[in-house]
Amino acid sequence: MKPLRRAGGTFPDPLPENVVRTVGALDGGPAWLESLPETLAGAQDAWKLVLDAPFEGGSCSWAGPARTDSAEHAVLKVSFPHREARGEAEALRFWDGAGAVRLLRASEDGFALLLEECRPGGTLRDSPGEPDELLAAGLHVLAWLWRRPPEPGLDLESLEAVTADWAGLVEKRHPRLRPGADPYLVRTAVGLLRSLPRTAERSVVLHGDINPGNILAAERAPWLAIDPKPMVGDPGYDVWPLIMQIDSPMRLVDPRPALRSRFAAAAEILGEPADRLAAWSAARAVESAFDRYNIGSYPAGDAELAQAQLLADVAGL
Repeated sequence: MKPLRRAGGTFPDPLPENVVRTVGALDGGPAWLESLPETLAGAQDAWKLVLDAPFEGGSCSWAGPARTDSAEHAVLKVSFPHREARGEAEALRFWDGAGAVRLLRASEDGFALLLEECRPGGTLRDSPGEPDELLAAGLHVLAWLWRRPPEPGLDLESLEAVTADWAGLVEKRHPRLRPGADPYLVRTAVGLLRSLPRTAERSVVLHGDINPGNILAAERAPWLAIDPKPMVGDPGYDVWPLIMQIDSPMRLVDPRPALRSRFAAAAEILGEPADRLAAWSAARAVESAFDRYNIGSYPAGDAELAQAQLLADVAGL
């Protein structure tokens, strides 16, 4: 295979270790990793790009700087084909830069994307500032993404279908993986995963993973979102990663006052009831805990189950 053109050398560089570890453990992952240099070469030739070494981080995709034949800076992203990545091109095309990076080109299957580059590109997570200020900045990005209502024919999964699948998985995993988990908390989360999407007062195009590492400093807006895992449905689903990851309220002796304050701020900015946002967060934390148990990560799962209990208290469940 001919080497890939890049600034200062040729590809392939070693892949980020986390991508190799994560994708390599998935069905079809080793074959995808083996074919990745050819996939990158195809995108490079089709879109006339010069590539540079991939970014660190990520788990299921190769992403790195690219320069077009007109000397414009961009980012090439090639994802392992999986459910969460299937709608990324569709959502970015729908938003058209309103709160998220712009989609410049996409492969026919939607898993290879040429994206607007964010400069300076630092993440909200790594930005200096008080947690409340950073949280507000992230929430305003989320409000921007939700501003335009979904259109008929938008090819994105419904939140209701996805969370119904998750509810079934939690029910199956509870007795097998963590039978000692609080049955009331688990039953409540399962019920919420099924009922909350059906009782939403409005539907939006959800980002799906709006954590502070997926919000970047940009030039045409203070902050833009990247790496969506989009669906269509209840906006309350989206806030959990921002609330919990902007810093770590779990370090406090009693995190509940800080969490109530954050949900109140989110309710004011987003126009959604604070208790509903907290209920969604509790349900998502339980689902995530059992997903971690399923891959053998029991300490992380237990931490998220403890988080879910606090969130349930804040929601008044």
